[in-house]
Amino acid sequence: PESFRPADPLPTPPSLHPPQPTHAPAPPPPGWAPVADPLASTHAAIFEAANAGRHSEAASMAAAWEQEALRTAGPRSDEAIHWLEVRADLSRIAGDPARACELWLAVADARLGNGEPAEHPEVEGAVDRAHHQWQFVADRARAGALAPLLIELRGRVPGRRPGALEAVRRRAELLQAPARTR
Repeated sequence: PESFRPADPLPTPPSLHPPQPTHAPAPPPPGWAPVADPLASTHAAIFEAANAGRHSEAASMAAAWEQEALRTAGPRSDEAIHWLEVRADLSRIAGDPARACELWLAVADARLGNGEPAEHPEVEGAVDRAHHQWQFVADRARAGALAPLLIELRGRVPGRRPGALEAVRRRAELLQAPARTR
């Protein structure tokens, strides 16, 4: 019936189109729309909740997606690592640098465990983010507990900034010294 016909005529198969000039891309066929990132709305909802201060809600949504990735793709899959990264960023937004550091350390460990080289930008980025967040951990005991893990990873992934490993070692030594009181 007439009502079931598409509003735009069906595109001609590519083999019947005249050749297009090589300097400009061919226009899309009528009725074509780009496929949106299926997770874009999920990410938007998660980060909207986090930025609105609904940190538990955002963390719960990300954890649910991570569990699904773990179940369907496995613990070292790109999908599972992606959700670890999301959770690390959510911890940063929530003002929990210790948790963010832990999660970025887990991301780096997973990437290295998958055979990504130490100089890969995503590995370096994960270690750099862990290091950055660790610098904001105010709880001396918690920062001290994270220090050996960070030192081990910084030894394997020195990053592009000279002296990063030494900076971690110096702070770790300071954390072991008795706290000064006034």
